[in-house]
Order: sequence, then C-alpha cells, then structure tokens
Amino acid sequence: MKKLISLFIVSGILFSCNESDDNNEVTNELDGQWNLVSVSCFCEPINLENGEHLWSFDINNSELIVVNNVTEPLHTLLETGTYDITVVNNNVTIQSVEYDYYFENGKLYLADNPESDGPLITFVK
Repeated sequence: MKKLISLFIVSGILFSCNESDDNNEVTNELDGQWNLVSVSCFCEPINLENGEHLWSFDINNSELIVVNNVTEPLHTLLETGTYDITVVNNNVTIQSVEYDYYFENGKLYLADNPESDGPLITFVK
C-alpha cells in the first residue's frame, strides 16, 4: 500500500501525520528527547555536550522528564526529575515560566524574552 505523509498546522503548532494500514498517529514536533546544548542570556553562557542535560517532552501526558548529568552546579539548569508542562500554540510553560518555542535548522529553541535578558535555550536531537 502507499504511505501518505502530510504536515498540517493546528492552532499554530506543527503536527505530522503518518497514515498507513497499521496505524494513524499524530505527534507534535516538540515531543521526544532533546539534548540541551546552550543557554544564553545576560549571564555566563552555558555550553554542554550531547547527553549532559537531556529533556524528554511527553506532550500526551503534559510532562517533561529531565536527566541532568552535569556534575557542577550551573544556573538555569533543571534538576533531574519530572515536571508538569502546558503546551499551547508555540508556547510551553515549565515551572510557571512561559517559553516561546521554535525550530530552526534542526534545532529547538526555547525563548523567554531574550531581548530583555531572558534565556534563549538551544537543543539538538
């Protein structure tokens, strides 16, 4: 059988739909595991290697699972644990902080007013 792959936007969120004889699945591009690689703000920048700080977004259960493998205490990094999240349009709220999120060149960006000294957090798959 032919496999139909399509992209569509609902309420400003990019979704993908894979349709086949076996299943019909809709997912948000934010969903899944991301490696935090940098945080920039009016603070000392943070640059990390893949695997040091992992964020797994579970959109269906409104959860973010963080694995922090960084040994030294750094500002703005979440501790290992599970956090409640809310995703609406292109915004995700984590610990009462609302971030705009967007994708560019295969990277995920979370922004909390970086033009006013808020953090810009960069992730790769």
